[in-house]
Amino acid sequence: MLLPLLLSLVVCAAASFTFPTRLVLQSPGGLFLENLAVRPNGKLLITSPESSTLHMVDPTAPNPTFDEVHTFRNVTALLGIAEVKPDVYGIIALVLNDTTITAVPGTVAIWRVDLSLGGPPMVNKAANVPDGMFLDGLSTVPGEPDLVLGADTAAGRIWQINLQTGGVRIAAQDDAFAPDAPAPAFGINGLHVRGGDLYFTNSQKKTFSRFPISLRGGNVAQAGPIEVLGSANGTDQFDDFAFDSAGRVWAATLPDTLTVLFPPVQGNSMLGQLNAPGSPVVFNSPTSVTFGRGGVVQHTLYMTTQAGQLIAVDTTGIRA
Repeated sequence: MLLPLLLSLVVCAAASFTFPTRLVLQSPGGLFLENLAVRPNGKLLITSPESSTLHMVDPTAPNPTFDEVHTFRNVTALLGIAEVKPDVYGIIALVLNDTTITAVPGTVAIWRVDLSLGGPPMVNKAANVPDGMFLDGLSTVPGEPDLVLGADTAAGRIWQINLQTGGVRIAAQDDAFAPDAPAPAFGINGLHVRGGDLYFTNSQKKTFSRFPISLRGGNVAQAGPIEVLGSANGTDQFDDFAFDSAGRVWAATLPDTLTVLFPPVQGNSMLGQLNAPGSPVVFNSPTSVTFGRGGVVQHTLYMTTQAGQLIAVDTTGIRA
């Protein structure tokens, strides 16, 4: 059942906006929802670190259901997901050590899931990342449909994975990616390439940053210094994020909010936060966000949470 809710956005502490918000679905048993991708047909693919099954939800259905797409063998967790070609996805899969919250050594892999043919999904393991400690976020590389970049949140690295050849290499490594504490602290988390720059969050360091990249001979490399564009408030920590059509960043922010940033502004570029004090909405540990595709849903922000919530936020009211 859809539950219509409202939430507030405080922008630069000077103005207040209200956005229509609804709970689309609560996962069975409160299954932790980690990452999501929107298909060309508008349906959402959702991963969980507590399940080896990829799920799908139609957020526009009158009574959305949590449907199984594919169950991966010999893994226990699914994390980052990214669309590499129309209705074709790369997915991080691994065996999770529940004590250290890192991958069991040698189990990290990137799988390719093809839903473009309309029948049962075509699924194959594209590459092993044998030295990966805990890949979390996953990004495509514009113009390179066979490449993805994976954020190794425990090792403080960005891996480049070729889904066609299975080739794996370290694309970048920097102290700005590393956590400030031993596992299970999370360093680099969400990452996305946009306009020749790679944007990323570091959860433990509470930062949102970017750096320019180059692409030579099919290899991604860091091409300039890292700029910190924003910092989380207080005890907040950034997770994954999404860009809207105006270039604003909407970042899932633990423990209970969403942060809006405008990356061209250096320093603290925060515009405001959703779920401000007094809002009736409870975001229970947000993990990831993505915008809908086409029509009226292109301004709808879908968010997953650790408590198994799938939430839809209508962002058309923002004017900052």
